[in-house]
Amino acid sequence: MAKADSSAAVQNPVAVTSDTLTAADSTTLPDGVRIATGDTLGIRLDSLRADSLRVDSLAKQSDLQSTVQYKSRDSTIMDVDGKQVHLYGEAEVTYGTINLKADYIRIDWTINELFAKGSYDSTTKETVGEPIFQDGAEAYNTKELRYNYKTKKGFIKGVVTQQGEGNIRGEQVKKDQEGNLYIKKAIYTTCNLTHPHFYINAPKIKLIDNKQVVSGPFNLVIADVPLPLGLPFGFFPFPKKKEIGTSGILFPAYGEEPNGRGFYLRDGGYYFAVSENFNATVTGQIYSTGSWGAGVSSIYTKRYRYNGNVSLRFNRNKSGDELDKLLDKPGRNDFSVIWSHSPVPRGNSTFSANVNVTSNSFNQYNAQETQKYISNVASSSVQYNRTFGQYARAGASLRVNQNFGTPDPLTGLKTGGKTDVSSSFNFGVNQIAPFALNGGRGAWYESFRLGMDFNGDYSVNNTLSTIDTTYSRLGFIVTNEMDSARTRSDQVVDFNFDNLPDLLKDARFNGRYSIPISLPNFKLLRFINLTPGISLQGEVFSKQYKYTYQGENRVRIDTIDQVGSEYSYSMSAGLNTRFYGTFFVKGKRLEAIRHTVIPSVSFSYTPDFSGDNFGFYQNVQINDDGKTQFLSRYRGIGNSLGGSNGQASGVVSYSLNNSFEMKLRSRSDTSDQQFEKVSLLDNLSFNGSYNLIADSLNLSNLSVNANTTIKDLNLNFNMTFDPYAYIPDLRSPSNTAGLRINEFAVKRGQGLARLSNLNFTFSKSFNPKKKDPAKKPAPPNPTNPEATDENLEFINRHPNLYVDFDIPWNVNINYNFGLSRFGLRPAEIIQTLSANGDLSLTPKWKLSLQTGFDFTALSPSITTVSLFRDLHCWDMSFNWTPYAGNRLRASNYSFTLKAKSSILQDLKLSRRRSFVDRSGY
Repeated sequence: MAKADSSAAVQNPVAVTSDTLTAADSTTLPDGVRIATGDTLGIRLDSLRADSLRVDSLAKQSDLQSTVQYKSRDSTIMDVDGKQVHLYGEAEVTYGTINLKADYIRIDWTINELFAKGSYDSTTKETVGEPIFQDGAEAYNTKELRYNYKTKKGFIKGVVTQQGEGNIRGEQVKKDQEGNLYIKKAIYTTCNLTHPHFYINAPKIKLIDNKQVVSGPFNLVIADVPLPLGLPFGFFPFPKKKEIGTSGILFPAYGEEPNGRGFYLRDGGYYFAVSENFNATVTGQIYSTGSWGAGVSSIYTKRYRYNGNVSLRFNRNKSGDELDKLLDKPGRNDFSVIWSHSPVPRGNSTFSANVNVTSNSFNQYNAQETQKYISNVASSSVQYNRTFGQYARAGASLRVNQNFGTPDPLTGLKTGGKTDVSSSFNFGVNQIAPFALNGGRGAWYESFRLGMDFNGDYSVNNTLSTIDTTYSRLGFIVTNEMDSARTRSDQVVDFNFDNLPDLLKDARFNGRYSIPISLPNFKLLRFINLTPGISLQGEVFSKQYKYTYQGENRVRIDTIDQVGSEYSYSMSAGLNTRFYGTFFVKGKRLEAIRHTVIPSVSFSYTPDFSGDNFGFYQNVQINDDGKTQFLSRYRGIGNSLGGSNGQASGVVSYSLNNSFEMKLRSRSDTSDQQFEKVSLLDNLSFNGSYNLIADSLNLSNLSVNANTTIKDLNLNFNMTFDPYAYIPDLRSPSNTAGLRINEFAVKRGQGLARLSNLNFTFSKSFNPKKKDPAKKPAPPNPTNPEATDENLEFINRHPNLYVDFDIPWNVNINYNFGLSRFGLRPAEIIQTLSANGDLSLTPKWKLSLQTGFDFTALSPSITTVSLFRDLHCWDMSFNWTPYAGNRLRASNYSFTLKAKSSILQDLKLSRRRSFVDRSGY
């Protein structure tokens, strides 16, 4: 038997009880074991030729299922009599999916065992080469290990293993053949430092292979301080592939809504990890006043096809007010439906959905986020589009738009909510060039193109529009019976099944079609572009109206359920050009200022379609004097704004666009560019039109727009001027806007033109210059007494998080001023200032603020302050809303201290006061 000596550089020849050794540096034993030896294995081949070794004592059937490969850097000693192999210095053994590395490894063929440990280095006075055992994807750092590769059982001392997001450490470990670990005096943590910030301390832990950790009685230790908090057992599942998680119980949040729904348990339930493509969460809520809620949500995906999520929630709220209880006030039902579906573009069809349908008060009493709470609108859409070949396309959609109304001054509940549900479809043919189907030869007429578009919609809403049947507007009396309430103002009713018949009466179908035609462009005098055009468009209606004069200035209107169409066509031509003006300036850097002018003039003509020969309008007698009036057969008279009157129009439109920029010399003589351009005014435009054929009010309003950006300062400005005068409406005193007359304002002493709208906004971002990436922080001084081993280890592992006293910050400011004035009404002014920003006190501390001020109401807007602290393996956040906007909203705050790991998501401390912490619901 050969005696193991790790200090021996050259080993003496050893006797091997096998005659199957070859001249190669590997040995194959009769039982199928492959031995890969190092270069220092001193075996003389001539000593293996003895005839006495013909009989193979190891020729029995082997229990090994794979080839064992091993190597070492220092030496490999084979003990043939004891059937052992000793490996010294960076030893490594590989058997199937098992890999073992250590400074010393012993293979014992008799008991099918691997033994590994580290070696003491007298120079560094530390143990080096401690065993690292890897079985498939699982790795274990140990101090000493025994492993039976036949039974797959093992005994480990001082183990450290990473399992999912957490790691487990223990003094003694037993491993069974199923891969389970039984750990004594163990700790479990998700902190990856050698000395963790926190851990769960348990006398015994069982690690079930690739599934979960089950613990006996345990307590939490933070910063080496044991907390007097413990549980009789613990259960920590490992996420499955692709982070789908593991099915299990979701623990609820608890707390109280002062003077509201009382004490609560929220969002407790069960999570179903169905598959990698689908999961589901079922949660519930219960309050001490009797309110309750339930919800289900799911995330689904299909690779290369689509992904999305859906959430359904319902709440039954009962008032917590004692007076409401005595009056037996009924509760409120709130619901929320959220669905988002995003397709991956492929093929010739797409389906997408973005649904957000909620009851008026759902966000008001259930939202935890500021933005959701203050949001007063919600939009939803479901769309499907498909292309047919190269030219044809079609699509359909369903849309729901909600406005939640305004809070009642007494109850605080939102009322007057408006809901609009509409479905639409479209079909079209892309524009084609009929004279250049084969590519064309460049002739002018080959740029002629035409196409076709058709779309329709059917809409239902809970706003019963006002029917203006006043004699002052129509000039006759309508004899039809009408709801008197609808002749005064719009009526908003609840969107429910009881009111559905009335809502469907006001429902409308409208179809529109157009045939766009593109004509060739021409050049006039080399610099002027002439663009002619022809357009044909029309509408399809599901109802028609018939008017009958009944004498005494009375007209009866009958509705006929019959499909009809109204069409029109127009011709147009436009001229545009561009010219420049340069002003040279003698300055230090300023070289010149260039002014760019883009004038354009266009003319469009639409024939008269009001005649009886077209059938779009009916010429109706309206009084006993024989006066007649053309009334639309399709649009009716209900809408005070009316539709197109079908009369001819010839409109001349004009616009003048200006831009200014300056030319500056470069600051550096070595610059590649000698000059640089800087924009002074991106755009200053004037727009308007004049109707040549109209009998009155020919001139349109004049619109002025300007915008520019100066060193991250964005400025936008627009104004609208009305050239005509207004006079009081003596027939209707309630019409405070007055009547617009066919007389210019300047003739009435009302100025050159009346300012009807003005809007000015500017926004600016302030932040320091970016840090030069070439400048890296100086390494910490090892002699510093505060430079502990733990801090040095963290800095070495995360150098980008080293505090270098560079404090970044960012501030955004937005100012908005708006003025609107219609006719003689007093001007309405909106003036707000909003600001938001954040300040990184250190790379781990972050402070953010969002606030604003309404100068019209002389009150601040909702203000939110947030503070965030990165605690390495923990997060701390504090959010506070000191001012919620008005007396009906409660200020709120939330404080959360939680572990980052999703496995320990329930290991947290939280305190919250929400918007719904108020009396009533």
